[in-house]
Amino acid sequence: MARCAAYCGQYFMPDARVGIRQKACLQPACKRARKKDAQRTWCNQNPGYFRGRYPYVKAWRKTKRMIQDEIPPRKPYVELILRIPDRKKSMIQDEIRLKRVGKRTFAAHGYD
Repeated sequence: MARCAAYCGQYFMPDARVGIRQKACLQPACKRARKKDAQRTWCNQNPGYFRGRYPYVKAWRKTKRMIQDEIPPRKPYVELILRIPDRKKSMIQDEIRLKRVGKRTFAAHGYD
């Protein structure tokens, strides 16, 4: 059964999982308006939620290990220079499989 969206006024078919509780259609502008309205309602019902929480959260974070604390920094890119003999260029079609020869040296597989 079609319903009228509370925010944009267009008729839409509600998702079967939500049914008559769905207030917004699938249009992004209608979804944004519903979310903004829901956030405003929540903030009005919980007026002091964000006041004075920073010292408490800061102290709590010192005692906990967070996922973002464990992410290692990105490693710098290493430039690889491939030197391929002219007689071997005709053999290359789609890919080159490299085999590690040394710490920073690679060789095309089968040609070491």
